Amino acid sequence: MPIAAPAITSAILAANPSLQGPAWFQTATAIGIAVQAWAVTPTNVLLIGSVSGAVGGGAVTGKFFMVPAPLPVSAAVAGAGLLGLQASQVALAVGIGVSTSLNASAIYIGNSAGAIGVDISKVTFANPATLIALLTANMAAQGIVGPVAAQLAVGLGNGIAAMVATGTGTGAAVGAAGPSPGTGVSRSSLI
Repeated sequence: MPIAAPAITSAILAANPSLQGPAWFQTATAIGIAVQAWAVTPTNVLLIGSVSGAVGGGAVTGKFFMVPAPLPVSAAVAGAGLLGLQASQVALAVGIGVSTSLNASAIYIGNSAGAIGVDISKVTFANPATLIALLTANMAAQGIVGPVAAQLAVGLGNGIAAMVATGTGTGAAVGAAGPSPGTGVSRSSLI
């Protein structure tokens, strides 16, 4: 099942039901839309893997998983200068919601060179700059603007990217097999 903005938004809202109000719903919606658009763009999140099996090459498909600890989001939001009680509650809800949603739905696809068989992948690049830009644009589209919105976008963008950078995955590379055992490398992105 691909990554979906409504699922991310719902998971964020469910992570802390004590946060209420239209501004919170708009913020969670903006985050869901931004994270979905960011995560499925191949230049934003890159996984590199090791494939072992038979000599060959082919298509890779696997299940993505990341550590469901929201600490990078909380630290990044605090590092952006947002230190109040609501800031920590928002950061915690976003970290838990994003990790819960991606762990439930995210898969990765790509290509393998050198071998087909079992693929073990790791996120090697998660671009915070593009996520910050998407968060800023989507928050503005929801009517959330101003200096605090900019700080929140920076904190959340850096924190979510750091959290996604802990991601790994396991899957399989399939294609034409050669006659001997082999190892290879895969390059994948999230969907």
